[in-house]
Amino acid sequence: MIVFLTDWGNSHYVGICKGVIRQISDAEIIDLTHEISSFNVREAMYILSRSFYHFPKNTVFLAVVDYGVGSSRKAIAAKTRNYYFVGPDNGLFTLVFEEEPPLEIRELNNKKFHYLNSNTFHGRDIFAPAAAYISNGDFKKLGDLLPNYATMPYLKPKKNKNLITGEVAYIDKFGNIETNIPFEWFAEIETLKIRRKRKFFEIPIVDFYSEIETGQLIAHNDSTGYLEIAVNQGNAANILNLDSGDPLELIL
Repeated sequence: MIVFLTDWGNSHYVGICKGVIRQISDAEIIDLTHEISSFNVREAMYILSRSFYHFPKNTVFLAVVDYGVGSSRKAIAAKTRNYYFVGPDNGLFTLVFEEEPPLEIRELNNKKFHYLNSNTFHGRDIFAPAAAYISNGDFKKLGDLLPNYATMPYLKPKKNKNLITGEVAYIDKFGNIETNIPFEWFAEIETLKIRRKRKFFEIPIVDFYSEIETGQLIAHNDSTGYLEIAVNQGNAANILNLDSGDPLELIL
């Protein structure tokens, strides 16, 4: 199985890569999402890390959010205890590799396993064929061993008495603010305050959206174990003026 993630949207690029894969492998292809915000590696990093463990062992994750295509950044494939990951070495796999440390990383520099040689479409020419060849059992043939990989800095969540800090992981299509703060830190807490510049917003912690009137801010478990800040039938990111990667300061 190959699971495919990009920031390409409703583009023919997605279909072309699937066609390349099918020329090499009969593996099932599942689209995780192609709606990552353009160039937003941080968003892709979080979404991949919250999704991969729902798939069977030996799944190959093909993740292409690659603003540095054609530059000196490496193209890599990694084998972990349970999965394979293919994509640009730009920090996209930072969180995944914290949970699933790579046992072996290969630079995708064996041109025998490339498709064509475009400078700007490595998804088609390097990453898609690599995922296909891995599904066929050819991981070790794809290129040279690498000793390390690129990571993306991020604000790890911290709790100090009644102050909790972290960051916005990403904003979903509804304007919900997905954080990287564990929801368990808010057990038995009924409300929290978020500081935005000089203003405080008091937000009730609830189980589901309709507990609160339309247009009101809420906080709840986002179903992956992290705190989400939302608005019942509204856009929390617009109200709080927050975006992916922004720091968060919450007060219990």
